[in-house]
Formats: sequence, C-alpha cells, structure tokens
Amino acid sequence: MVYTLSTTIRISKETKKLLTNIMIKLEAELGKRLDYDNVIRILINRYRTKNPHLLMRLINMEVNGKIVEKVHKLLREERISERRIIKRRYGI
Repeated sequence: MVYTLSTTIRISKETKKLLTNIMIKLEAELGKRLDYDNVIRILINRYRTKNPHLLMRLINMEVNGKIVEKVHKLLREERISERRIIKRRYGI
C-alpha cells in the first residue's frame, strides 16, 4: 500500500468551478471517474506537451488545404497517443 501525504491548497470558488467543469469533460473523454489530483496532473501533462506560443503562431498563419489536412491527421494521432499515455500512467 502506498501512503501519500495530502496537501491542502486554497483556490477560489470560481477556480474550483472551472476545475470541476474540466473534470466532467475529462471524465466523459476518458470514461472513468477522476479526482482533482488526476485532473491537475492531466492538465500539467498536457501543458508540458503543448507549445502554446507555437499554436498561436499557427492560428495566425494562412496555409493551404493539404497542410491543414496533414495537421488534422497529426493532431488526431497525438490525441490517440495522449490517451494511451494517460491510460498507462493513471489507469484511466
């Protein structure tokens, strides 16, 4: 049995509401109940794997349709890969 120390963090009611909404969406996406610790870990992991500055540059660029199709395919593959990683790490 693994014992972990718990820590209390203070967040506003609005932040808790936002976090709860994200938890509901993630539970629907992953098909399993989550707790706040799982949600925070998933968000951190997703933030680490994404480069928001690069994504903003891509949004502002004009690209042709073939490139857009390739990007959609890559994003779908990444989402599948990310779900496998989450399932392997968290059992969800």
